[in-house]
Amino acid sequence: MDPKRGAPPPKRSAVPSASANKRKAIATSKASTAAPAADKPGRTQRREPSVPAEDICTIVYCDADLLVVNKSSGFPVVPSGAFHRRSVLVALSEQGMGNLYPISLLDPEATGLVLLSRSEVAAQALRWNWRSNLCERQYLAVAQGDIAGARGRITLTIGAVRNGRTTKHQVLPLELGGRPAVTTWKLLARGRGLSRLLVTLQGGRCHQIRIHLAAIGFPIVNDRAYALQSTEVPLAALLDTPQKHHDASTLPPHQIALHCARVHMPHPITNQPMEFTAPVPRILLDLMPGAWVVDAT
Repeated sequence: MDPKRGAPPPKRSAVPSASANKRKAIATSKASTAAPAADKPGRTQRREPSVPAEDICTIVYCDADLLVVNKSSGFPVVPSGAFHRRSVLVALSEQGMGNLYPISLLDPEATGLVLLSRSEVAAQALRWNWRSNLCERQYLAVAQGDIAGARGRITLTIGAVRNGRTTKHQVLPLELGGRPAVTTWKLLARGRGLSRLLVTLQGGRCHQIRIHLAAIGFPIVNDRAYALQSTEVPLAALLDTPQKHHDASTLPPHQIALHCARVHMPHPITNQPMEFTAPVPRILLDLMPGAWVVDAT
């Protein structure tokens, strides 16, 4: 090296710096949030059907801290998979309601009340009330089979089991990771080989009602995920089921007979008691035309 010329300029490294990687990660994160995977360049375009926001959910109550909606069947609360724009959060954002915090994640196949917070402070209070069972939730469910008795209580523990890339929630002993869950049911009506139940939750585990009712032998109507697996003659072949009658309705493939009908809770900021209701879809009642009503409440 010639001392008169001084030190040669440093060579640029082919490896990007940490700050460059960070800027790239932020840009990628923003891009993935702004557009669904199907709209990214280099990938096959997957056109998602357009659904009006009011067909996905309708607003039941709204203030500066709390938002309650009545969700239709077939749509998730949070965008996922092929349902990016067809979700409750996106439908509400298109109506000018952004920065929402989902509190209750109702199954896509179910209908009824969904709670969301409009501020982080309210979200923390709502989650605390939810975990502390200060939010009373009542569901209407139609189960397969003629359930015995007028009331019941299911206390089976529930946990998640991984199978490769998938995770399934099921009845699981405490020693294997199961968590406490309590489901209380009351018989409202029976007939056509079905039972209409009023269900109250404690614990709020994922798919709790579906898992508990299937575990005692009475799965929810049209619930393919937790339907009983058996090689014996199906009960529907022996009983007087709706499929044998033209006056009974059948559910579409994307809907199960589960509806969140009532939520009683304290307001997350004022602590005032509040109650919200969502009318039961007519199609759930039409599953059991002429059923013997045990309790009309």
